[in-house]
Amino acid sequence: MKSLRIDSPIKSTSHLCMLLYISLAGVIVILAWLAYLLLWQYVLILVVSTAVMISLALCRPLLLHLSQPPLNQRIDQHWQLLMRTSRGDTLWQADLVKVHRYHLFIHFEFMIIEPYQRSLSVTVFRDQVSIEQWRELNILANVIPSTTT
Repeated sequence: MKSLRIDSPIKSTSHLCMLLYISLAGVIVILAWLAYLLLWQYVLILVVSTAVMISLALCRPLLLHLSQPPLNQRIDQHWQLLMRTSRGDTLWQADLVKVHRYHLFIHFEFMIIEPYQRSLSVTVFRDQVSIEQWRELNILANVIPSTTT
């Protein structure tokens, strides 16, 4: 029997996200090329861009699994997030604040309760979940804005 709760494993890599990063890098390269900079300025842009890409890839927590609270609780409270951090995989508890739905991705805003309080924004791209899970997340995105304050 199909569960009425969202319980979605999230792939850690996304071809759509990689395409976005490559496109942004291409725009930076084109703008730098059109600017007619000195060699040391090109090297500086390359070093800074590489440092930003590495920090984006390594420093932010990565969502591995998303689980909705039990049906007897509010839909926006007590979500469980399996996160990959620099210290390993840990289970976080969070309240869902907002969901923004776009054609190729869904952006979630959470308020983390455990292990420590802070806000967290994560983006799930369409190719990171199955078709059925994508449909469930889209339904959630249509429901949440009307239920949160």
